[in-house]
Amino acid sequence: MYLRRLSPLLPTLLFLLVVSGCKKMLSEEGAPPDNTSIAQIVQTSIEGRVLNEQLQPVQNAFISSGGQIATTNEDGHFQLEDIRVLDDAAVVTVEKYGYFRSYRTLMVREGESQYVQLQLLLKNENKISAATGDLIPFPEGTLTFPAGAALTANNDAYNGTMTVRSIYINPDGSAVADQMPGDLRGIDKNNKQTGLRAFSMIVFTMEDAAGAALHPDPARPVSFRIMIPNELTSGAPQQISLWHFDDATGFWKEEGQATREGNDYTGTASQTGFWLCATTFPQITLTVHVQDQQAAPLPDTRVTLLTKNGFIPAYGFTNADGVYYGKVASGQPLIMTLTDNCSNVLHQQEIGPFSTTAEISNMSVTVPESQTLTINGTAKDCDRFNVVTGKVIVNVDYRNYTATITNGNFSVTVLRCSGQPANVTFTATDNRTNKTSISTIQAGSGTITPVLQVCN
Repeated sequence: MYLRRLSPLLPTLLFLLVVSGCKKMLSEEGAPPDNTSIAQIVQTSIEGRVLNEQLQPVQNAFISSGGQIATTNEDGHFQLEDIRVLDDAAVVTVEKYGYFRSYRTLMVREGESQYVQLQLLLKNENKISAATGDLIPFPEGTLTFPAGAALTANNDAYNGTMTVRSIYINPDGSAVADQMPGDLRGIDKNNKQTGLRAFSMIVFTMEDAAGAALHPDPARPVSFRIMIPNELTSGAPQQISLWHFDDATGFWKEEGQATREGNDYTGTASQTGFWLCATTFPQITLTVHVQDQQAAPLPDTRVTLLTKNGFIPAYGFTNADGVYYGKVASGQPLIMTLTDNCSNVLHQQEIGPFSTTAEISNMSVTVPESQTLTINGTAKDCDRFNVVTGKVIVNVDYRNYTATITNGNFSVTVLRCSGQPANVTFTATDNRTNKTSISTIQAGSGTITPVLQVCN
């Protein structure tokens, strides 16, 4: 099976150009369906990777969610186990010096480990006088700071040298799924949850000479002009809702409007952080169980869901059990695309439309056998009895995959970029004894049956 290596959205768009003769935007306004469930606190685990602007792993980044803190290893991997979070909006926060703080909002399920990937954004730095203000240009627009409009945390006027850090985020770029904060869900002015169709996005911060945070005077906010990507200009309205990311809830919050001027949006920002120009649309909750041709769950696989009309995206990953769980556009045909971690398209299928909560129980994906490693292992304790309950973390190709040990058995399917032999490292834990063992073998593709002894 030959798979072309492309950005996650490009093959989908090519497919849609064939199956759809015209592009129609969804309604710019829309209330979420009334069947939105009430969020509940669940116990779950979240694991994933943090990458930099060159798609290289970021080591020693701080990850927090559900009151727990972890750090990334040399592969950029992190794991937060048995955390208590809202199932509708579990917020993962990433911090690393030199980068903007990053956020991802996830829908999670009780007891099921969810994978996530984040790409950090470098801070572009400009120093200006807070007393006189200034205009900061960048390739995609401008930020204008009024004279004497910077305030300290105590709301005192600050008129010294001010450091402004900012970056534009292309909402139509190939990396936006990993770069954007949240998950393109917002809380509108009526306090209702809604889906967001992004047209332009920016983030900025303000600091005094000592590095302490500053914020704009609400009476004299920061003005912005930010570009609408060429691919989105035909559907960009003249007036558009303006949204600010709330890192406490993990949702975007409606904060006024922006106006289109040519191929840019202009508006004002009353506080620092992430800002988004976006229209709204109603959503429903979708669950999809994804499996390979051998009926094995396909874990940690990137999912892109585009509306057939308008190409409005939703993003996510399957969890450790091969389940995608998230919000998608209501009442619209969808194109669901699954890609591996090498950006190869594995599967593409039209689904929907769905007007209420929906579930697809067995989406079968044919994966290339030459790049598939199936692990059917056993785990023994010090006395060579089966480990009754436990966990195995499998590391291969700088990626971690989690499998549950049940009565001595565990299994996981790993889709690799190559069938060449590589180190496969198993970190196994016995829940009863709290003992852990680490072992490494060489494997390529096919099926392997390692026997692990958890006895350290």
